[in-house]
Amino acid sequence: MAKKAIPSYLFQNAKAIVSLGADFLGTWLSPVEFAKQYANGKKINEQHPEMSKHIHFESVASLTGSNADEKFLHRPSETAAIAAALLSAVKGSEVSIADKKLKEGIEKAAKALNANKGAALVVSGSNDVNVQVIVNAINDAIGAYGVTIDWASTLNYRAGIDADFVKLVEDMNAGTVGALLIQGANPSYSWFAADKFNAGLKK
Repeated sequence: MAKKAIPSYLFQNAKAIVSLGADFLGTWLSPVEFAKQYANGKKINEQHPEMSKHIHFESVASLTGSNADEKFLHRPSETAAIAAALLSAVKGSEVSIADKKLKEGIEKAAKALNANKGAALVVSGSNDVNVQVIVNAINDAIGAYGVTIDWASTLNYRAGIDADFVKLVEDMNAGTVGALLIQGANPSYSWFAADKFNAGLKK
């Protein structure tokens, strides 16, 4: 059954973490909560002698990327291809990515995830439904549900629907919006098509 919600992520239970552009220590969803959980996985003592492994893929420098064990840079347009390649690698198929360094990163990430099945987690900062579907499939393949991902306790403080905002921007540019009230957000900075939003705002 499909569920339109954001689950709780339990980074403290993950021995392998792969992030596809999710700045979970800085800006993504609940960074204060995630930072505390993440720190638990990085503490070493006699009872807990191994640190969690964190591999990060990103297009823009982030706090999370700077804390990763390994970081791989890519163009924003490559996000979906990287997610698909990671799913293939986790399932044992060949990685078909032209960039040698990215291919190496995906193979390392898949190896870490497969070596820690039942204690691994993949997160994505993309709003692309297709990317999130692929990431869900990866998490299913590595046994994340019920261990590092909790659907019983969802994050309910974000209820925005990107498709509705796309329609609003179209309506603004068509001149059919008479007034616009904005509270606690800056689409001129955060929306992927800020130029279209700004053009519509002028109307």
